[in-house]
Amino acid sequence: MHHSLKLAVSAAIGAALLSACDATPPAASGTSETLAARAWNETVEAEGEIKAASDTPLAVPGSGWSSRVLVDMVADGSSVKKGQVVARFDAPQSRMELSQAEYELLRKTLAEEASRQAAAVDRGVLAGERAKVEDDLSLSRRYANVDLSVFAKNTILDALADVGFLTTKRGYLDWKGGQAQARSAAQEAVLHSQRDSVQQTAVQKRQSLDSLELLAPHDGVFLQAARWDGAKALVGASQMAGEAFGFIPDLDQLVARFSVPEGRAYGLKPGMPVRVRLAGTGTELDLAVTKVSSSASTISSDSPVKYTEFDAAIATDAARRLGLKPGQALNGTVWLVARQSALTVPNVSLVQEGAGYVVYTDDAGRPVKHKIELGQRGPVRSEIKSGLAAGARIILVPPAEIKS
Repeated sequence: MHHSLKLAVSAAIGAALLSACDATPPAASGTSETLAARAWNETVEAEGEIKAASDTPLAVPGSGWSSRVLVDMVADGSSVKKGQVVARFDAPQSRMELSQAEYELLRKTLAEEASRQAAAVDRGVLAGERAKVEDDLSLSRRYANVDLSVFAKNTILDALADVGFLTTKRGYLDWKGGQAQARSAAQEAVLHSQRDSVQQTAVQKRQSLDSLELLAPHDGVFLQAARWDGAKALVGASQMAGEAFGFIPDLDQLVARFSVPEGRAYGLKPGMPVRVRLAGTGTELDLAVTKVSSSASTISSDSPVKYTEFDAAIATDAARRLGLKPGQALNGTVWLVARQSALTVPNVSLVQEGAGYVVYTDDAGRPVKHKIELGQRGPVRSEIKSGLAAGARIILVPPAEIKS
């Protein structure tokens, strides 16, 4: 009995080894689909709103990033006319700086005038001294060549000065006058430069105070710009000149702008038909995709999901007839694929192999690999151009490992 058990175990082990060496593929398992030509329709739903194709940006008036305080503004979303005051600002800091500049300008002007007066006095003193030297030199030269015997000796000694000394003194006074003139010119140039700088500052502050009103460049609807955190400026808030304050859409050309998650935008391209439904009204429009953004981005700091935007242009006459305005909510259905008959397979059945794709079919319970050529791709299904014929049973979930 014990010997018979050993023989049975040996036979079982041998059969297992032979089975492993045979390496037959495992039986196909899971659901399958019969390949056949059938209608192929795929759509993508999207939420959006009416936007203007282009906007006229509005910035806080002023230059040089000067500080502004919002005093008054029209309501966000209000209709405005060309030249209408959209917002009024005040500039307390510029007023203070203008007052300081005007005071400093007065000081520089007085200092410049004082410098000119002092230079004039110095020139007058030097002119008087030089005139006296000229008189003394003239007298000395007169007595240098006359017969001194006709004059009393003391009188001659008191009146006669050395010609060489007076000539040297005259040269010194000329040099001193030149130095005084150069010093006066340099000081005047410095004061003039300082006064021009202060005057330029004053002009800038006056111009800043003249730019405290924001006017509408054309008719439209005023929409206030939001900051990075989504908040909008309130009356009393401080802003910088040149900062974005809002915009006025161009109502002559409106578009339906939608956002879809990046993964659902596969295959989306211009020209595709889109059925647009105005939220709350039931009105529907048949449009076409006119623009698809080249990159996706997040729309909220609370979610990492990236969205792709696309536009569908609205005819001007239709927009006016329906009274469409920027900001109206929309629902859209884009027809990504609309074919009456096509040979397609689900994308879940595709296995990428190198630069191409393969699918597995169920052949009498065994998976068989087929290299295929794909045609049009969709988010759910893809067209088969070659590699399989109708009637094949496609394995929807390909086997994870195929032994050969």
